[in-house]
Amino acid sequence: QLSRPDAKGAASAVTGTRSGVGGPSVEELSAKDRELQETKTRLAQLSEALLRDCRWVVGMKEHTQGMSVQQGATDYFTKKCFQQPANAYEEARRGAYNPTYLYYTLGKLEIYKLRADYQKARGASYSLKEFHDAFVKQGAPPIKMVRRILLPNDTSAVL
Repeated sequence: QLSRPDAKGAASAVTGTRSGVGGPSVEELSAKDRELQETKTRLAQLSEALLRDCRWVVGMKEHTQGMSVQQGATDYFTKKCFQQPANAYEEARRGAYNPTYLYYTLGKLEIYKLRADYQKARGASYSLKEFHDAFVKQGAPPIKMVRRILLPNDTSAVL
């Protein structure tokens, strides 16, 4: 595709017999690239979620079922969470001494439960945006307190 100035000095396109082929192809490739980027992003999110879930399982088993750091590293982080052995060992070791190790997953599960109960309470008038706005508006108190604010008459368990 060549460009030449038109009578008013602006550039106009001059195309040959392949006119129209470039546009759809470029658009299609751009769409495929966006899909690939979205897929890569989603895979990264899932990988991180899997890591947090492995932390949950290993941390609980280390403290309640006598799982060793080495077992956590080899049985979970390496085999089920696809971590490299050195990283797997450090993750399992962290589970043995860090009491905040489980918080990410615990909080996620509490929020999922709160959202489901909120949706049930609101029925047909439920909106995810409304839930999100009401949740974020509370700041950062424990989720149990947010639950009492958003569902004042609710007596169900947090999880």
